[in-house]
Amino acid sequence: MTAGAAAKNFSLALVLFLSVGFWNPTFSQEKKEEIKFEITVLGMKIGDLDVTRYQVGDTLHYIAESKVQIWFFGKVDVEMFTHAKYVDGYFVKSLSRSNTNRGNFLTTIYWDGKKYVVDAKNYKFENQEPIIGKVEWSPSRLFFEELQEGKKFISEVYGLTTTIKKLEPNVYETNIPGNQNQYYYQFGKLQKAVLENSIKNFQYKRVK
Repeated sequence: MTAGAAAKNFSLALVLFLSVGFWNPTFSQEKKEEIKFEITVLGMKIGDLDVTRYQVGDTLHYIAESKVQIWFFGKVDVEMFTHAKYVDGYFVKSLSRSNTNRGNFLTTIYWDGKKYVVDAKNYKFENQEPIIGKVEWSPSRLFFEELQEGKKFISEVYGLTTTIKKLEPNVYETNIPGNQNQYYYQFGKLQKAVLENSIKNFQYKRVK
């Protein structure tokens, strides 16, 4: 793998877990909850992650923001923001965008009443295949609630689904091609997430 290709893959790996995008709500926010995580590689902090959840009417909103900078065959900058919506416990919409000095990526997903309409564009990857059947979990939600074994999980970046696997008590795994993650909970609260890939392992550790 060339240095340039490795750098691109590295920047892509940073955005996969969070499914990043930009969606600026103009409505009032209710019942706001905030959690902070730090992002590390090989024990070194490379950025911060802020996640927020709030209710407006019958819709539950999840927002995650992060800015990361690291040297890996050159400087890699990644700005991330994701906004996902849930109604009655089901994922209904997300818009994800990542802005990097290696390229920008955008994915939109929404429930049209019969299926999820997907328009995913990422590094060397595009997907417009619809998803049949409602989904209860996506990356945005897992920061606030403990995952449930056997439930359907959708990637807000790829627009692909998988089934949540329980590895041991309070430890879960999701596996979408090229994006295998483990999640560690304590008393129902996410303490750590590990993203495994062929280049580096990333960790998200709860700060408060």
